[in-house]
Amino acid sequence: MKKVVIEVCLGTSCHLLGAQDLMAYLERVPKDWKELIDVRGTTCLHHCGKGPNISVNGTIYTGMTPDKLQDVLSDLIEAAE
Repeated sequence: MKKVVIEVCLGTSCHLLGAQDLMAYLERVPKDWKELIDVRGTTCLHHCGKGPNISVNGTIYTGMTPDKLQDVLSDLIEAAE
C-alpha cells in the first residue's frame, strides 16, 4: 500500500485553533497505522478561517479534530486493506 500523506497546517491560525492536538493524536496512532502514514507539517493550506486544516493525499479537510482525523484515517486504511 502506498503511504497516506498527511500534511497538518502549523500556521498561526491553525495553531491557535488546535493543530497541536492533531499532531499529538498522530503521535499516538497505533504502530501498524504509523507504518502506513507519512506525516508532514506545512505552514498554510489557505483555509485559515476554517482551521485547523489538514491535507490527506492532496484533499483538504477543514475544522479538523482528533476524532474527525481518526475517522478519515480509519476509512482510508480500511479501504486499502
